[in-house]
Amino acid sequence: MNTLLVHGEQSIPGADDWGYGPPCYLTPERVRIAAEALPSTAFETLTQGVTPEQLSQADIYPQIWSDPSALDYVRQHYESLFPFFAAAAEAGDAVLVWID
Repeated sequence: MNTLLVHGEQSIPGADDWGYGPPCYLTPERVRIAAEALPSTAFETLTQGVTPEQLSQADIYPQIWSDPSALDYVRQHYESLFPFFAAAAEAGDAVLVWID
């Protein structure tokens, strides 16, 4: 599911490249599944066994890994997805996804 959140699932027909490919979207059903799955996936599970030094050496975006609070920054953004997807799921909305 996490890969779908980053890249989307359904291509938008005829869409141009918006950065790293054309925008995609998640259907309302996938949004509902994400809304249920995200809060049950602890941030610690996602980052288990990974250090900021490894992320820096692997050239992982964003290039913030020398900052001692880098993982807290990422955690804040990850956890902000919970209410966003919950609200979209409750409204029966699809979600547009793209990387710029």
